[in-house]
Amino acid sequence: MPTPKMYVLVRLDLSETYRIVQGSHAVCNYALQYYDQFKQWNNETILYLGVRNLVALREWNLKLAKTDKAYSLWREPDLDHQETAIACYDDGKIFEGLRMA
Repeated sequence: MPTPKMYVLVRLDLSETYRIVQGSHAVCNYALQYYDQFKQWNNETILYLGVRNLVALREWNLKLAKTDKAYSLWREPDLDHQETAIACYDDGKIFEGLRMA
């Protein structure tokens, strides 16, 4: 079984700098929601993966909601609370096929 990592899905229609900030918000939100799993991660490997746009991120949110995976969806107040990033501590199988952001 692969070692779990922190996977952060960010929208590729946002600037590179904005992706980093939004992904960081998602990770911090994950820590607040799932502290025990966050501690298991222990600040080890983190991977930023890109999704095309808002619609694609919403599709990932729906896909993850159908699983038992702990994940955190971040909504950015400065963008009218649009979804901008998702953080998930996982073995990564579900994210195969996504490329680095």
